[in-house]
Amino acid sequence: MTMKRTWMGSLLVAMLPTVVSAASVELAAYSDKPLCEQVAKLFGEGLNAASDLSRTVEWTAVELKGEGPKTRRCSSLDKTNMDLNNDGRDDLVVKTTFCMKGLPSESFYVFPANSPVLNQLAWQDMSPLLATHDKFERTGGTYPLTSLPMDKVSPAPTLSTVFTIQPFRLGGVAYLSLTDARREWMVIAKYRGGKRFEDLCYLHASRP
Repeated sequence: MTMKRTWMGSLLVAMLPTVVSAASVELAAYSDKPLCEQVAKLFGEGLNAASDLSRTVEWTAVELKGEGPKTRRCSSLDKTNMDLNNDGRDDLVVKTTFCMKGLPSESFYVFPANSPVLNQLAWQDMSPLLATHDKFERTGGTYPLTSLPMDKVSPAPTLSTVFTIQPFRLGGVAYLSLTDARREWMVIAKYRGGKRFEDLCYLHASRP
């Protein structure tokens, strides 16, 4: 009997972090409940994605011409090829990280998969990258969570100033997560081209 109780106690202890982690993220609004419930389980405390989800998109550092900053934390470009807008064709996605008020903020820029844009860039001239109309570029700005109704939250929350963006694949479909430095709210969305997004889920990191 003692051994059985000890084994059961160990099992409960082993299960406890999973339960706590799952409870720390609540689904505040959704347009696709089964999807959003699945995604909510994949983001733990601090709205950090599970490692398996993070690995669904592989990034490669971009080396630019010219003399760039010495550290990557506040000045980096990374690239990946993926079908970000789910139209059946791969895109070249370039993610930039630059700091605002000492905090890193991410943007992304989308091009055809065979675009020569990376060969046209230099640290002293980013204009070919910035010229695209297909992008998320809101550092210093806002992203209001108003596309999905939330009865229990008023006024609607807003992501602001510095952003963390994470594209990922789930069930063969591309999505992206979006949050800010506070990491209290997260948007799960589909990218629809241009500057358009289809918000699917709003996740809230509940506080103890």
